[in-house]
Amino acid sequence: MNLLKKLWLSCLLIFSIIAINYTAQARGGSTKYLSCTNTSYGTQLGGVYLEYAPTTTRLGMADTYAMYTSEDCVYAGAGRTNSSAIVGGEIARAAANAVVGAITNRITTSMSMAANPDTASHMTYSANNGGIGMAANHIVGGMSAWMNFSSSDFDNDQVFTQFGRDSNQYEASASSFSVGVDKALGNLLVGLTVNSFSSDVDTKANSGRIETEGETYGLYLGLHTGPMVISAGGGFGEYEIDTRRQDMGNASLDIKGNNINADVQYLFVNVSGTFSRGKLSFTPRIGYRNFEIDVPAFTDIVPDVTASTDLGAAIDSTNADEAIAAKTYSSNMSEAGISIALGAGKLTPFIDLAYVNEDTTKASYSNELKDDGFADIAGTAPDGYVTYGGGFILNLSSNVNGHLSYMQTGTRDDFNETVVSGNLRLKF
Repeated sequence: MNLLKKLWLSCLLIFSIIAINYTAQARGGSTKYLSCTNTSYGTQLGGVYLEYAPTTTRLGMADTYAMYTSEDCVYAGAGRTNSSAIVGGEIARAAANAVVGAITNRITTSMSMAANPDTASHMTYSANNGGIGMAANHIVGGMSAWMNFSSSDFDNDQVFTQFGRDSNQYEASASSFSVGVDKALGNLLVGLTVNSFSSDVDTKANSGRIETEGETYGLYLGLHTGPMVISAGGGFGEYEIDTRRQDMGNASLDIKGNNINADVQYLFVNVSGTFSRGKLSFTPRIGYRNFEIDVPAFTDIVPDVTASTDLGAAIDSTNADEAIAAKTYSSNMSEAGISIALGAGKLTPFIDLAYVNEDTTKASYSNELKDDGFADIAGTAPDGYVTYGGGFILNLSSNVNGHLSYMQTGTRDDFNETVVSGNLRLKF
């Protein structure tokens, strides 16, 4: 009986040790729970504190413990990178599509009404990137007011294995709300707009998150030449950015950079036209848009901890903050596309296809402090993509019509995006 008890206790002890070790590894932090930038033993001290095993180069405690933080503190690149450097370009791309998309949608709608004056005194509804827009035409002195809302979900599914390995993987959502006023002067449209944009991105490699919100103010012009509609515009504003990421040495610590005020600016130009062949209607388009987010230098705050470890009181309770350099994140996109609709009575099917060539800021990572011998994968190259899909235009009567569309983004490496959009137009 005593033998069984001893065996049972031995098994229980071994199981407990394994469980504790597994938990520490799952948290992605050191078993000693020291921050990567601990002022007494952090990796910023270099030398022996970057070595995996004890050495004979130093005496006493340093020689005994060597790498006192976690391996991830030393070997991680993306894991020790602020999220802005990982997805800053993707946020610029999302903002460009939302902000510019709302304006070009309004210009197209207005120019269509200019070609059909019977609709000029009524409400018009349209859709953009999964959102709904509304316009009130000729409300005061020939001016028109409009608003637009859009939302999107997108992600990068590049492989992620552990915190010590680089990965561009993320999950994101963004929303945009625009209001504007414009006035038609003959075949020229002049307008002003205000946009509110927000996005949330969860980055996998550093167990981090970046939240962005702010406003832009813009001016736009539209010119109806008969066969073509030419539009252009630009704007500026400010986004407030909050970031956080996990300390790779102490998983219970969140490293934060808050209240970062970034200047933003954008510009665009588009040309489109429509022609018909029998029941088919063709609308080709080309366009260019640019969006830049100028993030200033800021400090990632690493919180201090209570001195309560085996290193002794106050020795390891303070952690050094990390300086993040200023950087501009941008997205430049040139698009060529076409929509084709088949006139078929109350239900008109259509398809849409476009190619977008882009130059978007690529993910970048901090350098590994010591080579771990593993060949990390590079950040995804955002060099272009195709959008394709279709839907139906609904014409119930002269007073009620709208459309529903389903679009996907393809051929963009490691990227997924699906857009379901619809609009409704009511004539009073």
